[in-house]
Formats: sequence, structure tokens, C-alpha cells
Amino acid sequence: MDLNTVTKKVEMVSDQYEKNCNIKRDADWYILKLQEEIGELTQNYLSYTGRGRSRNLTQEELKKNIANEVADVLGQILLFANYHNIDVEKAMEDKWFSYLK
Repeated sequence: MDLNTVTKKVEMVSDQYEKNCNIKRDADWYILKLQEEIGELTQNYLSYTGRGRSRNLTQEELKKNIANEVADVLGQILLFANYHNIDVEKAMEDKWFSYLK
């Protein structure tokens, strides 16, 4: 699956979320939601590494929670970039992959 396909699917899920939760996605929503998801990733990482409450979850469950939060963060990054017309593939080529040349 390529990044454009992933972005389109994420956008479809976000459209459903907007409708089902009766929210308005605007420029601020995208960055604020991203921050929320990063916080949730951090919380789950702290639990997984024994520096936060485990909530009686197994290490496997805690690791699955981290994976779920990584998916949320990636989804929100893609939504943010799409909303602001940022070509993520080009940005990665220009910023990260230029060091490989």
C-alpha cells in the first residue's frame, strides 16, 4: 500500500469520525488532535516501560496499545499534511532522504 492510498483511507475514517462525533475539523483541530495522540502514545509507552500505571494489562496488551497509538499518530500526521497540502513523500525526499545521496 502506498502513502497516497493510506492517506485516502485515513481521510475516509476521519470523515466518519467527524460525522459520528459531530465535530468540526479545522486547521487547529488537526494539530491539536495530533498533540492528543502523541500524549496517548507517551502514556502507553510509559505504562509499557514500567514508568506508568499498567492498568492490569499484560506486556502484550501494553505493546498492542503502543502499536495502536503509533497508528493514530501516523494517521493524524497524514491528515494534518493533507489538510495543509503538504506532499509527505516530497518532504521526506527533501529532508530525510537527501542524506542518502
